Amino acid sequence: MILWAIVIIVYADCQNLEHIIVHGNVEDLGYYYIDIFVGNPPAKQSVIIDTGSRLTAFPCKGCKTCGQHMNPYFDFDKSQTSKFVACNDSEFCTNCNDDKCEYKISYAEGSIISGLMIEDYILIGDDKEHLANISYKFGCHQEETNLFKSQKVDGIMGLAFSHKKSTIVDQIYKNSDSSENLLAICLGKDDGYMTIGGYNQSLHFDTIKWTKLYEDLFYTIGLKSVSIGYQILPIDLKKAHKKTIIDSGTTFVYFIQEMYKEFWVVFENYCKNDNFCDGEVIIINNEPKSCYKRNKEKHQSIYEFFDTFPTISMTIDKIIINWLPENYLFSYPEYADIYCVGIYSTQEDIIVLGNIFMRGMEVIFDRSESRVGFAESSCDPLLIHGNSGAAHERHKRDLLKSSRSDSYFNLGLSITAFLVFYSIYLVMKKSKLWKKE
Repeated sequence: MILWAIVIIVYADCQNLEHIIVHGNVEDLGYYYIDIFVGNPPAKQSVIIDTGSRLTAFPCKGCKTCGQHMNPYFDFDKSQTSKFVACNDSEFCTNCNDDKCEYKISYAEGSIISGLMIEDYILIGDDKEHLANISYKFGCHQEETNLFKSQKVDGIMGLAFSHKKSTIVDQIYKNSDSSENLLAICLGKDDGYMTIGGYNQSLHFDTIKWTKLYEDLFYTIGLKSVSIGYQILPIDLKKAHKKTIIDSGTTFVYFIQEMYKEFWVVFENYCKNDNFCDGEVIIINNEPKSCYKRNKEKHQSIYEFFDTFPTISMTIDKIIINWLPENYLFSYPEYADIYCVGIYSTQEDIIVLGNIFMRGMEVIFDRSESRVGFAESSCDPLLIHGNSGAAHERHKRDLLKSSRSDSYFNLGLSITAFLVFYSIYLVMKKSKLWKKE
């Protein structure tokens, strides 16, 4: 009875928002995705939510090198409203053929996606009374390679920020009843929800902590320091202060090399204390650092085990975000009760906070005010719609069918996603679109 009361209150609080159930997780898939419906009649496509890019794209009819994904390739010939995008009528055009805009994107790890730009209607949302129906230009893959080909999800939805270019979030906002240009993402250990036009404060466990966004092209925040327990990492982050990116399309967190080395010195020193990090130290192939095996007899509750690990606190300008062990520790499906820290090293000069960092809180991107907010929250999608349980359970079964046989697929996907983001970053930097302070 209490649960239903919560559902009714939450629904009343967010009924004017465009709210979407998010599916996925870190452990099994390495990404989070939503369902959209494209064309007339509408055809379902499943797309990764990616705050580190702006292109929305998925495989289409005629692609001979695309992989086997969750849904049939989109057939633009069967849609009554599809039309080709003319040359120079999209920022993503890299080639012109018969007055049709073509795109091709190559990524640092070797992946390629290419195809035609199409304009058609896209339906987004889970509440039939408040579905966002927008006309939008998206990519129709005619080529996929590497992990773009092997992933189960169909494509990607770019949610990145731009004052100068209209993004899919802007289009949804303009076609909604909301007065606020906000994007909010709440990711749980499994699944979550996304809202456009506002956020669900009734599900928050604490007040929202707001901080400034520094760049026009990405969700860039000012990371000043990191501490483990009460020990601050002895490293100067001034050079990377305004180059910390929130990227939901990347699985893990990536620290610059010096920061990564200091992190593990402090973390392992913390774990030397009696009953701290209370698990057997295990080395898993391909993991650069030690992982920890839970003793079920000693820690019958998983949260008892998590409580032996430190909180990682990040000072972002004037606010502090506490990253809890149950959110930064992850396990591979085939290594039951072995937990690894979801932080890796990059040789680049940016810090990326992937979707593992976003777990357990609603991250609110206030695009009008150029700020981002963080609030510890319940990210249970069943609290958004009282009648969505059946559809949610169907997706659970789909996820089980889509389980990876490759032990390290999610780590490989995270590395790819990071390289995808960094490739975009380099292009923007070279074209002088990346602002310099």
